[in-house]
Amino acid sequence: MVNRFNRLTSKEWLPFQKSWFKFESDTKLYSDNLRFFCKAEPSEEKVLYFGRNLDLVKSIGDELKIDVTTEDQYDGPLQFALIDLRETIQGIKDLSEYIVLRDQVISLLGKVYRHMIHRRFVCILMPNLQLENQYLPLAWDMAMQISSMYSLKDEKIGCLNLHDENQVESTRKDVFYSLYFRKDENSTGIYSPHVHNLLNSAQDKKIESQRELTNHVPAWFILKPAPRKKNEILHPAKYPEELVLMFIEKFTDKDANILDPMSGTGSTQVASLKSGRNAYGTELSSYFAEIATKRCSELIDPQAPELFANKVANNFAILNKDARLISSADFPEIDYMITSPPYWDMLNMKGAENQAKRIEKGLQTNYSESDDDLGNISDYNYFLNDLIEVYFNLLNCMKPGSFLTIVVKNIKKKGRNYPFAWDLASGLMQKVHILPEVFWCQDDINLAPYGYGNTFVSNTFHQYCLTFQKPN
Repeated sequence: MVNRFNRLTSKEWLPFQKSWFKFESDTKLYSDNLRFFCKAEPSEEKVLYFGRNLDLVKSIGDELKIDVTTEDQYDGPLQFALIDLRETIQGIKDLSEYIVLRDQVISLLGKVYRHMIHRRFVCILMPNLQLENQYLPLAWDMAMQISSMYSLKDEKIGCLNLHDENQVESTRKDVFYSLYFRKDENSTGIYSPHVHNLLNSAQDKKIESQRELTNHVPAWFILKPAPRKKNEILHPAKYPEELVLMFIEKFTDKDANILDPMSGTGSTQVASLKSGRNAYGTELSSYFAEIATKRCSELIDPQAPELFANKVANNFAILNKDARLISSADFPEIDYMITSPPYWDMLNMKGAENQAKRIEKGLQTNYSESDDDLGNISDYNYFLNDLIEVYFNLLNCMKPGSFLTIVVKNIKKKGRNYPFAWDLASGLMQKVHILPEVFWCQDDINLAPYGYGNTFVSNTFHQYCLTFQKPN
């Protein structure tokens, strides 16, 4: 295949395709982006840079024979724009300072639009921000605002200061976002404000001491789950008990009541019981509810006791029930909820590689065929609103000040990027407080050269672990 995009080989292309990366240096970060998004041969098309490291970017551009310019000096066509807001964001003291900066970026990109070559990219580097009593998802807001002007195509997560800890590698240092936008047939360059709740949820000082729990949860981690057992592989989207265990041990004490309203094959309940917590949940599919119940029953009353060194003594209940219909009468008051909802109707997408493998093995490719299944709703907004209402209802079952963690990711579908994680957080922030996001980074999946030779499409190998707190 001829590469008309940047003249990199497929082997050079692949490392950039992963949706998260271990940050090494500004030099490598800038160089990787310029090499990927700029033509290899000398060109009159320039690169626009906005940030505090102009001399470094210019020196890298000189080595690559790429002309780097600034907002005050550019003229003629642009093949790439690189906007680095990392240092500026870290120096912000209140929300009003960010709004001024955001307006400046929006104004710049509005002017840049007519100079940008068709189907070429803009990259914005920036973190979210923790102020004294409020967590501000500024990168999510910036992405939503700019997406009214340029097509939001992707995000990559820059992960800082990794250190090894056997199976789980983790760091408490910050992460930052590389947000990618494209001028294309679906963009206009005209700004239209995006209304959301991401910047409106001021944290209550009464819960400050409880939030210290999050100091023990890594900002990102690499987790390679144990191989799935025969009855677990029947579920098309199981998440690992190792992940559940990591969170419930930080957010709860022994004998706490843990809930998963979309239990699947019982990952949450099994991890909860093994760690000395009580495990509750619902599951719409009677097929999966039965599997989950059997797995939990085997922990409580093992058929082969010699295989279970530590028989558990906590309670569990998994109801074959629609999560929309859960009431406070179904379970004891809940101390913590952790769950992973359907990623819209993505399991119903035909032709996916994972689907083909499951069909070949005679395995189920979706959660169920039920019309009540959230994973079968085809309209994104209907799906999102229904899911938010499920969580709002579940707040009635939870103790004041308790936490809930939701494992999700943003979604690419038919060439469009749906920021599912950000939209879900925005909806929930009407009633709960958001804590800093945590990333589960996957490093055991093969990369594919999506878009090779034509455009950038990352392999999405990170999941958001979004944690919220119910007000007191």
